[in-house]
Amino acid sequence: MTGFVDRERAAQLMERAGIEALVLCAPEAFHYATGASLGPAGLFRRAGAGFVVIPAGQDRPIGVVVADFNAAQLRRVMPDAVIRSHPIWIETATLDASTSGHGVAQRIEAGLASPGRAPGFSRPATFELANSVRALKEILNGFGLDRAKIGVDLDFIPAADFSVMQALLPGCTMVDGSAVLDRLRAIKSPREIDLLQQGIILSEAGLDRLQVDAMAGMRQADLVALYREGVATAAAGLAHPVATVEYVTLGARAKGADAKAMPGDPLKCDMVCTVGGYASDMSRNYIFGPPSAEQAELHAIAERAFEDGLASLVPGNSLGHVHRIATDSLARQGLRSYSRGHFGHGVGQSVFSEQWPFIAADSDVVIEAGMVLAFEIPLYIDGLASFNLEDQFLITPDGPVAMNRLPRRLERIG
Repeated sequence: MTGFVDRERAAQLMERAGIEALVLCAPEAFHYATGASLGPAGLFRRAGAGFVVIPAGQDRPIGVVVADFNAAQLRRVMPDAVIRSHPIWIETATLDASTSGHGVAQRIEAGLASPGRAPGFSRPATFELANSVRALKEILNGFGLDRAKIGVDLDFIPAADFSVMQALLPGCTMVDGSAVLDRLRAIKSPREIDLLQQGIILSEAGLDRLQVDAMAGMRQADLVALYREGVATAAAGLAHPVATVEYVTLGARAKGADAKAMPGDPLKCDMVCTVGGYASDMSRNYIFGPPSAEQAELHAIAERAFEDGLASLVPGNSLGHVHRIATDSLARQGLRSYSRGHFGHGVGQSVFSEQWPFIAADSDVVIEAGMVLAFEIPLYIDGLASFNLEDQFLITPDGPVAMNRLPRRLERIG
């Protein structure tokens, strides 16, 4: 098992970039490459909690450096990988079965000694980068990559940590491999697509619950709670962990979480539902009672721009072209000065639901089959309404296929 990595595509991208391996250490990149969690050491978000080596040569296995606390789990998940470990602060021991009849402390001591622990061994306060880099060096040497040009995820690694890595790996030339990783992750595997689809299904279940049970007089926090209850009910029995983040705007002028919904209030529900580490993103708009003529007109503008932009979201077009189409549509409808930095983004596993590539004016990224993109038309007009239309699309050779089922119209609630 190699997580979600397409080794053939990885090899092509590395050849194009002139590197012989990717060395990744961001917690989300570690999970992407292995299918396993980096463990508690990754919570510090510093280089050295773990590393994954993905050689360009597909005849070589993936190499992994992981905390000793997580090494056994990783060996079960990746039996074909080359795995090295480094000590972290957590102490564990196996009760030595051969010493039954002895005292508990004596049996624990025997268990601690059984792995061949060196005399005077002590654990660091958290973990030491030098220890994990030495383990990384062992893997690189074993792969014949001790003098290789390797790409590392420099968009994650702190500058101070990178200097330590360079000093401990003097034979290697380390360059930024972030762009290679981004392009590799932009094309989703079937398992990733399934997780992203599940997120949309759950999010829409939450919005269904919100639409049915929302009432004027409810606090904004109550409305969010309805959504979460709907998601939790739909997720019952699901094997993957589920989490949500809600970007909700209530009222013509944004209200606080304790404010109550009043007749005529618009409600923007930009919802992120994460399943198994993969964050799906979508948005729908509601109003308590009938909309005003201006609110209805604003939402109609967003709907038309959405349809115009969506028609260009096809393989072969650049994301910059899609941005221009959406911008031009808004301009034709009278919003000639409206400036939006992006009209959507990639989705997947990251610290934020929005990730590269972005549907931005300066993007030359060509749309490819296998991408999953969130396309959105946000119109935030203080004093009128904050609306955002956003769907998640799987790009196929024939064009975009919506993962959503809910209509994009402005819905009345309450």
